[in-house]
Amino acid sequence: MRILVLIAIGLLLYVIIGRLLRASRPSSPKAITEKMVKCKHCGLHVLEQEAIQKGDNHYCSTEHLEADS
Repeated sequence: MRILVLIAIGLLLYVIIGRLLRASRPSSPKAITEKMVKCKHCGLHVLEQEAIQKGDNHYCSTEHLEADS
């Protein structure tokens, strides 16, 4: 009977300590997503911040902007 009580206490301690350790761990950083846009001339997807915008259209390079004008 004593062995069952010791096993139950050990299991309880294991669960409590495991939860405490998980709670103190820093959470993993969130993924940062960036918007992609499609070049009107060639269809290549580029980051919006790197694209050249003219009106509602986006281009991957000045050459494609000029070729589409």
